[in-house]
Amino acid sequence: MERRRRRTYNPPRQLELGLANIPISSSSPPPWTALPEPTQRTLTELLTRLLVSHAGELIAAPAGSDADER
Repeated sequence: MERRRRRTYNPPRQLELGLANIPISSSSPPPWTALPEPTQRTLTELLTRLLVSHAGELIAAPAGSDADER
C-alpha cells in the first residue's frame, strides 16, 4: 500500500524592507523620505498591485450589486 506524501508547509516569505535602523512607533511611522530607495520601490509596487486588484473587483461586480457595501 502506497502512502501519500505530505506536503510541507511553506509560510509566506517575509519582505525585508530595511526598517531595522529607523525608529518606529505606532503613533508616528517613518516619513517616506526616510525609507531606503528599494523599500520605497517595493511598497509602491505592492500598493499599486493592491489598488489595481481592488479596481478590477469593482469593475467585475454587476451594476447595482452591494459588492462594495461595508
